[in-house]
Amino acid sequence: MKTRFALAATLIALTWAPVTRADDALTAALEKVSKDQIAAFNREDLAATMALAHTKSPTYDAARETLGAYFKDQDIKAEQISFQYIGHDDEFALARVKVKVTSPGTEGFEANVADTVTLFHQEDGNWKVWDTYLVGSELVK
Repeated sequence: MKTRFALAATLIALTWAPVTRADDALTAALEKVSKDQIAAFNREDLAATMALAHTKSPTYDAARETLGAYFKDQDIKAEQISFQYIGHDDEFALARVKVKVTSPGTEGFEANVADTVTLFHQEDGNWKVWDTYLVGSELVK
């Protein structure tokens, strides 16, 4: 009985390890997309920011317009606070991403941390942001 249990535990461990390594690689790839998009946003580089968004996303055009207006009218800065991989299926990957957003010197703007679930989808073999859904937000000083 102990031998069967030990064998079963070993088999589970061996099959779990490749999945964990694959998920680790996917997590790193997705987090890089998130961080790179935030860096492009902070440079107010609309083309680079949108290059990390999936062109077939239902919110792609609206996001491009909104970001263009932000870059003209405001000095908003973002900082990724946390990134937690959730999982994936054969088409989409999900992560919970928290981003601190500030706008020093902008009257009426309140710094906040946005807590989101971000969907990623591949386009031409590259992971890109498909959409972001707000879970909650918290005002910060």
